[in-house]
Amino acid sequence: LVCCEYQIKSTLFIFTLYFIAIFLVSFILQYYLPNFPISSRWPYILAFLYVFTIIAFVILLKFIESRISMFANAFMLVNFGKLILFTAIILIYAWFNRSEAISFTITFFVYYLILTTYEIIALLRIQKMT
Repeated sequence: LVCCEYQIKSTLFIFTLYFIAIFLVSFILQYYLPNFPISSRWPYILAFLYVFTIIAFVILLKFIESRISMFANAFMLVNFGKLILFTAIILIYAWFNRSEAISFTITFFVYYLILTTYEIIALLRIQKMT
């Protein structure tokens, strides 16, 4: 991955800018549209998913130069692990905070989709370069 080191650093930098943009949009939505169905825990959800997406990205980078089947297996295992962990978090939160269960779940899911989309696009772009 030495050949792609600049691309990886650039991707992580852009991902951080992407995170900041999502944070600002969420803040504006919460501030100017207080009835918008966003969880009051959105900063924690967003930060948590940002960190986990970076961890998954770094793990998958280790497999990106290997055979496509090995990378695909790693990709599926990492995403299955995230799915199990995230489902557990949503269920536990919903159990203890029933009044905010729906907004928490929707906020979590929307952030997950947005960040995972970027992760997949970045991985595909880096894989093409290797």
